[in-house]
This record gives sequence, structure tokens and C-alpha cells, in this order.
Amino acid sequence: MKMRNIATLLCGVLFALNVAAQPAPVKNAAKSVFTLTTFKADGSLLASSHGVFIDANGTGICDWAPFDGASRAVVMDASGKSLDVECILGANEIYDVAKIKVKGKTTATPLATAPAAEGSPIYLVGYSVKKPEFTATTVNKVEMFMEKYAYYIIQMTAPENAVGCPFVNASGQVIGFLQQSQYTTDYHSTDANYIADFELTGLTANDPVLRRTDIPTAIPDDKEQAILALVLAQQGNSPRTSKTIDMFVEKFPNLPDGYYARAQKAVNDDDFTSAQKDMETAIKVSDAKDEAHFDYARVIYQKELYKFDQSFPDWNLDKALDEVRQANAIQPQALYRHLEAQILFSKKEYQQAYDLFQELNKTELHNPELFFEAAQCKTQLNAPNEEVIALLDSAINLFQRPYSIDAASYFLYRANVLEEQGEYRKAVHDYNQVDTLLAGRLGADFYYKREQCEVQGKLFQQALQDIEFATRLAPNEPLYVAEKASLQLRVNMKEEALVNAQKAIDMDPEYDDAYLIKGLALIQLGKKKDGIAVLEKAGEMGNAQAPGLIEKYK
Repeated sequence: MKMRNIATLLCGVLFALNVAAQPAPVKNAAKSVFTLTTFKADGSLLASSHGVFIDANGTGICDWAPFDGASRAVVMDASGKSLDVECILGANEIYDVAKIKVKGKTTATPLATAPAAEGSPIYLVGYSVKKPEFTATTVNKVEMFMEKYAYYIIQMTAPENAVGCPFVNASGQVIGFLQQSQYTTDYHSTDANYIADFELTGLTANDPVLRRTDIPTAIPDDKEQAILALVLAQQGNSPRTSKTIDMFVEKFPNLPDGYYARAQKAVNDDDFTSAQKDMETAIKVSDAKDEAHFDYARVIYQKELYKFDQSFPDWNLDKALDEVRQANAIQPQALYRHLEAQILFSKKEYQQAYDLFQELNKTELHNPELFFEAAQCKTQLNAPNEEVIALLDSAINLFQRPYSIDAASYFLYRANVLEEQGEYRKAVHDYNQVDTLLAGRLGADFYYKREQCEVQGKLFQQALQDIEFATRLAPNEPLYVAEKASLQLRVNMKEEALVNAQKAIDMDPEYDDAYLIKGLALIQLGKKKDGIAVLEKAGEMGNAQAPGLIEKYK
């Protein structure tokens, strides 16, 4: 028994020491260990750690924490060569692990083909360009998760600054890397195969964890998933956006999508020359020439629509029209014709645009937007309101009940036309639909506008409620307070009208309409002399109605 205890003790001591004679596969693993350094946006150091390459194409695994808030990351391999971290292939904050990709070829260590058993010997492989350390130990405990992956608990004395260095089995295969426990003195290691199996999809880039770093998420190999990743990357203006677009163009040089995304960003940054260069390249190299011409038309159209005040001689609406017609000539599509109609509208060629919108309503593109755009054409052509309303009715009738939020703009436009036509109560009905669909998202100006329509329709109780709501949403706006006073005066709420007229004056002492309302309120309260004096002040301030009212009440 004593001899057995002594032997066991000696084995434990040997495993706890750095052993000179390691199995050859374990020694080879040192060639794949790297240091990891991350930096903040200002270039200052953020964090440092280690990791291990698991293939020859620059794929490595390491801990996630150093990337949180990082703007840039570099690794140094076992030969002392510095490599930029190009992108992240996946991460899990709970296990604090990440899968990364660096630029360049790398020396890799293979992954373990099976989990290490409890009590089995493993080796911590340190990083060093000249003489890496190897610390032998054993697996203390193994917990399985997701049925096939191992989570290792390891009791050992680890060298200083060894976090992220890999654990390998006796065959030199990576089982994981050293992770420091937050709650105990033990170390742990998440199965390397779990990290290696991270699946990259178009939605990976939208992971809230990965959005906390400026280092971009990798582009998937699948084209459709890659396009999804590109679209998601453009939802915001983080430093990752440009990097993601560039990676897409590099990976899919014959797809127009990346060039279009980069051109859009360039236009947003007022760099029209770069945008032009990208779109001309897209037309030259893309397999789908029609899509490239269509995208170029969209870029020019958006610039002319929203940045028309910034001159770029090579671009105009005629150029956009020519590009989209070239797209349609290559591959006729209703989508291309729709953009053509929109460009014609912007060129003020309203009849041509109207005819094309109506023509498209007979195609598979048939939708509410086409009727809405046709209605706008009719408005610009000064057509009778009945024709405009008929088109808007057709647009709204294409929506399923209960109406979606997308229908709000259609009801709002029809409300404006109905109000202009004098159909105030019908207009209020449409305003109510807008209020229902956009509840909680509307500002004081909407409720003021609806109140004005309700007054015209003699819906005074609703009007009082709306103007009250407008004053609550914008308590410092004298226009709404004065309107409230005016309406109160109209429904014989004289004292309340006087109070609110004075509030409006206190907010803006130069607001002549507020003096006018105050003067009328005083007169109706029997204070004719005081009221006329206030009306005279309004007249002195230039109020056009004041002289007639003074004459009337004198």
C-alpha cells in the first residue's frame, strides 16, 4: 500500500511539473499557438490573450472577452509573424469563446477526435517563439453539454499569463484552451470542437454579442446567406459596415450587391466619384448586367432625390433613366419599370409616370404603392379630387383587415385630400385610422392638424380633446395654447379661454394672435374697455383682424 501511495504521489508531481521530454505531437502543437492583442478605436491597448490555430487558412479559437469593445486585433504566431484579425466567425459570451480568421496561412494543430476522459493526461502548451513551456496535468472533471461537447474542470498551477493557451491530449490534438474561473481557483476549458462547429449564417452578424466589436463578422460562403449578412451590416453606420462590404466584394466579385452597397455608403459620405467608380466596375464585372444597371440607376436616383443641391455633373435624372432602361432592355422586369416610373415622376413628367404606374398595376407587381403613386401623379396634374380619392380607395382596399402599419401613410394622404375637398368628417375618420395604426408615435403637430379638421366639421368635443393632447405633447408651443384658447372661446368657455390666451402671451410676448383671443375673451366676459385695449395692442403688433374687431365692438 505504501509503495502504491508513493508511486501515485510521484506521478502527480511529474504531471504538475514542466517536463522536458514531451511526446512529439505535443511539441508540434506549440507551432500553432499565438498571442492575441486587441485595441480600442483610439489605438490604445484594450486586452491581450492567447489562442490556437485549428486550420492552415487562418482559423483560430480563443476567448471572446478581448474583442468586447475592440476596434482592431492582431495576433503573433509562433514564428513571431504579426497577422491582422480579419473577421470573427462566431462567439459565445456565456462560455467566453470565439472563432476568428486572420489574413495569411497558418500552422495548425488538429482538433481532438473524442472528448478527453476524467483522469486522462493533458498538456498546457505555452506560447514562445524560442522555447515554449509544456505543463502536464490531468482532467479533473468532465461535464457534457449539447450531448456531444465536453466542459473540462482542471486543477493545476498554471504559468503566469497563460490564459487562452491550448490544452492538447497525448496525441497532440486540441481539446480546448485555458480559461480562468471567475468564482474558484480552478481552471476550465470549453470543448474546442464546440467552438470550431460555430455555424456562420447571414444572421450571425446580427448577434448582439458580435455587434459589440468593430471587427466585422465573416461573410458566409452561401450566396443568399452572404447577401443577408450584407443587408444587415448596412443597418447602422458602425466601422464594421465598410469592412463587411469590402469583404463581400472580395468574396463575391461578380455580384453587383457589394458594389451597390459600397456606392450607397459613398453617396451618403458625399463621395460621388467613388460611388460612380464602383457602379461602373459592377457593370463591367457582374454576371447579372441588368441588376448592375438597375443598381446604378437607384444610386443616381437616390442622390438626385435627397442630395440634389450637391452638384455632380456626370449624374442627373436622365442618366438614371437611361441606366434603368438599359436594365430592362437586358432583362425586362416590372421592378425596373417601376423605378422608371418613379424617375419620370421626379422629372415632372407626370402623365407618362401615371400611365406607367397604371400599366404596372396590371402586372404581378400590382400593389397599394402603385395606386398611391398614381394618385400623386393625378394631384400634380390638377385632376379632380374625386379621381385622386378613387385611386387612394383602390390602394387602401388592397390592404387586409385589420390594417397593418404600412397603411397609415395611405389614410393620411386620403385624409388630406378629403379635407381639401371639404369632406371634413370623412377626413377625420381617416385621421382616426392613422392614430390607431401609429398610436404612441405621433407628435403634437398631428393632433393639431386633426383638431383643425374637426373644427371645420363641427366636431368640437373631439377638437377640444385633440388640442389638449397637443398642448401636453408640446407644452412650450404657444401656437397650440392659443388655438386651445380660441376653441374654448368658440364653445363659450370664456374664463378658460382668457387663462390660456394669457399663457400663450407669457410664452411669446410678440404673439399678436394670442392678444386678439385675449381681447375677445375679455369682451365676452363683459370687460369691453379692457378687451378693446388688448385688441388695440394686437393691432399695433400688426394683426390684420384687430382693426375690424375694434370697429365692431366700439
